[in-house]
Amino acid sequence: MNPSSSAKLRALPAIAAVAGDHARSQLQEGWYASRSFADPQHLIAADFTPEAILLAPNDPAQAASWLEALRRDTRLGLKPLLLTRHSGAAAAELSDGVATDGDAIIRTAMEMSQRNASVKRRDAMTADDRLLAFLYLRPERVLSPLTDWHNQRICRYPLADAFCDSGEDGVLLIDRLRRRGLLANTSLLERFHACGQCGAGHLLFVERCPQCGGIDITEQTFLHCYACGHVGTQDDYLRKDGLSCPQCLARLRHIGVDYDRALETLSCQSCSGRFTEPDVGARCLQCQNVATPDGLVERRFHGLKLTAAGELAARTGQVGDLFKLMDEFSQAHPEYFVQTLDWLIDVSRRHREVQFGLACLRFSNVHLLAASLPRHRLAQMFDALAQRLRALIRTTDLFMREDDTHSWLLLPQTTPAGMQVLLGRIAALSEASGQEDNHRIEIAISSLNSAEAGGQIAAAEVLMGTLRNSAS
Repeated sequence: MNPSSSAKLRALPAIAAVAGDHARSQLQEGWYASRSFADPQHLIAADFTPEAILLAPNDPAQAASWLEALRRDTRLGLKPLLLTRHSGAAAAELSDGVATDGDAIIRTAMEMSQRNASVKRRDAMTADDRLLAFLYLRPERVLSPLTDWHNQRICRYPLADAFCDSGEDGVLLIDRLRRRGLLANTSLLERFHACGQCGAGHLLFVERCPQCGGIDITEQTFLHCYACGHVGTQDDYLRKDGLSCPQCLARLRHIGVDYDRALETLSCQSCSGRFTEPDVGARCLQCQNVATPDGLVERRFHGLKLTAAGELAARTGQVGDLFKLMDEFSQAHPEYFVQTLDWLIDVSRRHREVQFGLACLRFSNVHLLAASLPRHRLAQMFDALAQRLRALIRTTDLFMREDDTHSWLLLPQTTPAGMQVLLGRIAALSEASGQEDNHRIEIAISSLNSAEAGGQIAAAEVLMGTLRNSAS
């Protein structure tokens, strides 16, 4: 090898090749592989961190298994993983595509390496961090769901599953990032119905008798005799010489003149009931719950891409996006909230029977928690708090988040006693948010009820400023 060729190779990024026994021939010359391995486990155990990995598996099943093992590895999981050939939908989601030549591998590795330089380094990246970083390194990438009959939910996101810790659900991770405003839906790719009790998608639809609930249903033809009005099965009317009514013995020659076919076409063998439409029940094969079609829930699976807030979180690790979890339940715009409060103040002055409550919620230790807890732990705490708070707030109440520390509740037609009950439950949410290590989200509350104020209430902005200072 001449000196110029040696210098060129030293400048190239390190590339590892993993090839199965029957696929070694797919590794072409000129693909610049620095080292080769027989399987991903040998690469993971080696003291070697390549900039890109080229995979030549024997079959699609092995491709998916290899890719998942490498994505789960904290050292190699974000690296470009390229295949030598197409290996199915699961492999397509877990990989970075098919390598056409060695130069394409080099370009991919160098582009990701440059973009990776702008990502904030963390000692231990969580599943949330890794998925965000993966998408940040691949700006045009869209996560797509994979239909998998082995999976309880029917659909899953292979990358989210690979990045999750053991026992964690990838769909729940996706939902959490989407509620935080870090992922956005693209096109709708899958839609189906699932069990309303456990959320599983494996359903057995069974037609039942509407009278006794039996499943032994047969389709039969019923005839209606015009002479006496008798309705019976066609077998009851059959005679050797044609059709005759078994009740009045009238000969039935012409349909529409002597007889017609009745609407009932189904018969239950258990109770002998006759009916046109059966009841349909959906039995969940996971929890055995039986529900009507109206009792099922619709599941939608979209393609997902990184938002601007997601890019910022991937680069800087900011925690402001966590408050998106609090914004889900009908958050009011600040200007609308203030105008509504002013209106309620004016109405309550004129009509004493109109009462309202106003509460300022201050999350006093959020930034301390952000400094001491991993992001996924803090996100889980906020997610649980938001869901419990959503369950307490009525549809007529207004919620408004002012900043990363203060949020507001406006409670129309709420008595002082009712308000104290609600605020007590909100205060208890702080304890409910606690973790095993005693970390919890502390909530300071300052409130006012119009009935207790006796009509001596300042304008909305002045009132809010007073309560905000009281909650500090």
